[in-house]
Amino acid sequence: MDGTSISYATSKDWLDIMKNRSKVRMHELIERLGLRAKWSSNKRGKTNFESALVRELVADMGDIVATLPKEPEELMRFLSEEGSLKQEVDALLERHGSKIWGRAGDREHLITANEPGVDEGLYTKDLYFEIEEDRQLIHKLLHWWIGLKACNVILARERLDRERRKKAENRQARVDAEIAHQHGEAPASFVALAPNSVLHDVDTGPRGSPMSSSAMLTPPESGESPIVGPREGAAFAAINGGDPAYGAAQHNGHATDGPWNRLAQGDRGAPRGGNVHTDGQPTAVAIAEQAAAERQITENVAQLVAGFRSGGSEPEKVPHSGTSIPYRGLDYESLRALRSYIYNEEGGARVDEDALLNRLEKIWRELVRADSQKMLENVPVFIARERALLTWIELRRHMAAFERAEKRWASEGTSNAELERRHQQYSTLMGATETILINFDDVGQGFGVAPIDRDELLRQAIVVLAGEKAAVEMQWKNIDFTAAVRWLGEHLEAFRKDEEEEGQSTMWYVG
Repeated sequence: MDGTSISYATSKDWLDIMKNRSKVRMHELIERLGLRAKWSSNKRGKTNFESALVRELVADMGDIVATLPKEPEELMRFLSEEGSLKQEVDALLERHGSKIWGRAGDREHLITANEPGVDEGLYTKDLYFEIEEDRQLIHKLLHWWIGLKACNVILARERLDRERRKKAENRQARVDAEIAHQHGEAPASFVALAPNSVLHDVDTGPRGSPMSSSAMLTPPESGESPIVGPREGAAFAAINGGDPAYGAAQHNGHATDGPWNRLAQGDRGAPRGGNVHTDGQPTAVAIAEQAAAERQITENVAQLVAGFRSGGSEPEKVPHSGTSIPYRGLDYESLRALRSYIYNEEGGARVDEDALLNRLEKIWRELVRADSQKMLENVPVFIARERALLTWIELRRHMAAFERAEKRWASEGTSNAELERRHQQYSTLMGATETILINFDDVGQGFGVAPIDRDELLRQAIVVLAGEKAAVEMQWKNIDFTAAVRWLGEHLEAFRKDEEEEGQSTMWYVG
């Protein structure tokens, strides 16, 4: 289909649409028909028509779509047959043709040829139903439109089937992981301590972080986090401040014990080495055996913590057997920047978001993980906090990159090439959004613990990152992690619905 020659779609055209290889866009069909519509700046998403006449036409087309084959091969074969939908389209034109495209009456629901904002070459002359050539063109375009809507129904159903299968696989993997954990085994999923994702940056410049996703929509109000209501109590004990329910669960010892509290409080007094020997020689042997075992555990856990990435990435630094470097906390400038960033404290340092997030991620990976003794105190809690922190870092990068993309799109034109590029970028970003939502759901999962509050887990991780001294001296409030992800999920759902109108499927980048 081009601006000078429009014919009925062939079997190849329908195959390209079903395989997402087609360049035909719904907004192009609508503009070629001269229909005035409301849509976003990139002409993506659900199309809104103010005219009741046009809405009636669209509703009648929906009734026709409901009668068409629901299997891809059957639909493509039916649409490719000569004379397919002729009677249906003839009936549409008999009912709506003169009302919408007739010379007489109000034509405010129609655009004018070469009107500003209309893609060049799509609507070069006004259509009039009384002209035979125009009537034939309208017939062909309505045939395309109905066929494309029918393809969208199948594409949407296939996408939902893929999502259901993926969710079922994730549920089964978690069940297997919990069963393995109950038998004392390290489950296969145990290595995915941080988000195992490959997220694509649509910006032209390289990102500093090896895990950069870079994308999201502008938050509801600039500079403010979404507000979330009260949450249920979490299974993880709190570190510092926050809900009194968390505070009651804190360890009664020194305040800095909180960052490394155990899930099973009963384990606190239990010796790691089994029986206690009173004889000097057996005691020395037991201590040596215990030290060797702990060195091996330390190395294994450190390898697991560092080995979450997919193939092709550089290996991370892993503490050698017997080495554990105590983590001292953030330096003064990093601490000020962190609090200014998450709490918007007055007088705080001016924050370079990219640099700060890269620094925090690097500190966690190379310094916090190096404190393997603390890590071993409660491995599941350490993993849950790490997943919360690193997923939050990716979320913040995602949001910042989408804001940059929106600013760039606002300054671009509306040519076909620009709209196509914008659509591909947006699809990539929403594919990355799906990955972030999956990683968020995985936070705290796989160890058979009760439902957890991810906002509280993130707060605990940030306190650990800040260091024990800062944990005691400063108040650390929750960040609305869950609300931001929920809001992001709503935009993803809206995008999915929009895709049903266009027949394009989300680009997936899930590890």
